[in-house]
Amino acid sequence: MLLDVKKSVKSAVGRVAAATGAVDRRANQAMTIVAFHRVNDALPEDGITCRSEKFTAFCQFFLRHFQVVPLQEQIAACRQGRAMGGTLSVTFDDGYEDNFSVAAPILKRLNVPATFFVTTGFIGSTIVPPWDDALSIPQRWMSWTQVRTLRTQGFDIGCHTDRHVSLGSDDATTIRNDLETSQAKLERELGKRASLFAYPFGGQGDISEHARDLIKEMGFECCLSCFGGTNPVTSDPYHLQRVSIGEWFASPHQFALEFTLGRL
Repeated sequence: MLLDVKKSVKSAVGRVAAATGAVDRRANQAMTIVAFHRVNDALPEDGITCRSEKFTAFCQFFLRHFQVVPLQEQIAACRQGRAMGGTLSVTFDDGYEDNFSVAAPILKRLNVPATFFVTTGFIGSTIVPPWDDALSIPQRWMSWTQVRTLRTQGFDIGCHTDRHVSLGSDDATTIRNDLETSQAKLERELGKRASLFAYPFGGQGDISEHARDLIKEMGFECCLSCFGGTNPVTSDPYHLQRVSIGEWFASPHQFALEFTLGRL
């Protein structure tokens, strides 16, 4: 109850920050990337589940206060040393079926570009990852046909490994084999090599310099973490941070407050 009150107060203050232009001023000082996982109304919200109504509200908020661009555009600028202050890109991890059936129609309706980082070994499977073991409703993964459809609709598809391995704790041979398998599947199913990469789990302990070097060696143009934080207006594409959107944000205006205060 107390937590809900705090979230409500933060949302109210964040609404003022948005109305007075504080969010816009802060946005111009950073390059922002946000991460979603599931957009699902059949599950309670948690760290990786967002209701469709809230997802829509976040997309509308981003459009009002940022220049929403494809991640590819931010990465190209990073590689060229160009500033991308004020920009924001939307990403998804893992490859849940609701990315196709729920999130994509909202994104298309609002004309919001997005990148979907898929765990290739999950696509078209019935695999239940450990973090979904306790769910009362089994979750489905996209099919390759759906992934291809997302691409034809103008969305980008990136690599999130094949088996959702940790690139911070697994050995070098395991990491290389997994990345090669994932890249081969993406090339076979989509007809082109993936150039964008996001770390599974995305925590600081799930990232290693050896893995980063391997990702560069394999031709990926970026590495995205997921433990919070915005990026400088000019950034190293292999050291990019994302803000994960989950139950901890009661509303876009709570996000607005935390963002304006530099707490993300």
